[in-house]
Amino acid sequence: MPDSNKTEAERIVQREFRKSWLIPGTLLAFMVLFCRSLLDRLPNRLELGPRSISLHYQPVGLNPGSDPGFRVIGAWRLLAEDPRFGGLSALALTRDGFVAVTDSGVVVRFPRPTRPSAKARLAELPGGPGAAGFKVNRDSEALAGDPLGRGWWVAFENRDELWLYDPSFGRALGRAAIRGTGLRRNRGIEGMVADRDGLLLFPESGGKALAPGRNEALTIEGVSGWVSDATVLPDGSLAVVNRRPTPIGLSNRLVMLERLGPAYRPSQSWRIPVGRLDNVEGVAAEPGPGGAMRLWMVTDNNLQKRRPTLLIGVELRPRPARPPSSQSRASACAPWC
Repeated sequence: MPDSNKTEAERIVQREFRKSWLIPGTLLAFMVLFCRSLLDRLPNRLELGPRSISLHYQPVGLNPGSDPGFRVIGAWRLLAEDPRFGGLSALALTRDGFVAVTDSGVVVRFPRPTRPSAKARLAELPGGPGAAGFKVNRDSEALAGDPLGRGWWVAFENRDELWLYDPSFGRALGRAAIRGTGLRRNRGIEGMVADRDGLLLFPESGGKALAPGRNEALTIEGVSGWVSDATVLPDGSLAVVNRRPTPIGLSNRLVMLERLGPAYRPSQSWRIPVGRLDNVEGVAAEPGPGGAMRLWMVTDNNLQKRRPTLLIGVELRPRPARPPSSQSRASACAPWC
């Protein structure tokens, strides 16, 4: 039978229909981008000043694990009413307990979980890159004590800067730009360690560590995914928190690194037994009983109340590491060290 050309007429109508939506769709996309650019220009960070708040430790049951080298000894959900409490992105230990920084430039000090509740102290960092009213300018993601005892180093993502603050976080002492390839928006420095050799910075993208004092990058082999923090253990070894995206969420692991010449590579690793939506962003270490080492970790809840901020205590007894290579870690102090 001869073709009635009905299908050709239908195709013509479909083409015209698509053309009729092309211009409105383009305008809609332009308006979305335009509105987003306007929102980015509006202040979105409010400083409330120093404040002492009540902090509650709610015990959480986590699998302690069967590996004798890695055992969870406690976990708590941290509950506080102050809207600035959350988004914890780095953790360090002091004689009085913990000091943490959030991804909106807030310093949080709180004690160890020896009681159901305690007092925590919150205050904004005294200065940082860019205008204080914009969260993107105060995205503090890494924290380390100054190896010369002058105070605290803080690394800011997005602005790729290092700032040095006095021991009480009362004032800023100096700043320097972080130089390194691969640093970009929301993929900057996430971890930082300091010892007598200086500073070593860990970009979130993994694969390398930066020694800013010598403008050098050290390769990290065999670690896929992202690095969210790092710490030096009491025995001098190095550990990083490694998170990897999966089809059902995130996989968080603690990875021990050993130095082999100009590179690091994994020597041991353990899965951190948190939920698939939990994001471990801070880790700190101290000596434990009987020759063990104690690690403390915190999760970042992205300042969302429905997601928990977890504090996790781990007893670590790793296998003895290989003797360090003759090439020591690169000196990595910033220019004014």
